[in-house]
Amino acid sequence: MKSSKKKIKPAYDRTEFIKVDAETNVFDLADKLLYRQPLILNFEDFDVIESNRIIVFLSGVIYALDGNVEVIRDKIMAFATKKDLKDKSLRKFINKYKE
Repeated sequence: MKSSKKKIKPAYDRTEFIKVDAETNVFDLADKLLYRQPLILNFEDFDVIESNRIIVFLSGVIYALDGNVEVIRDKIMAFATKKDLKDKSLRKFINKYKE
């Protein structure tokens, strides 16, 4: 008899890597977080003021989901639930690239 439980992919396999630009829709990013999809966002080539607005908004979203924001590098951040941030696959990536 097969189990009806779906096996959840490791956090790193579910993570979406996004270079933020003028076309990036903050509400689409929020929806991804609501569906428990970890995000790595790169703000390197984006306006500082707009970057801060996105970071503040998404920080509120991830806080409501019992998650955290983790700075990987100066303008690269991970947004994920605490459970996903503890996942070995995502943790290994973050630790490898964290400054």
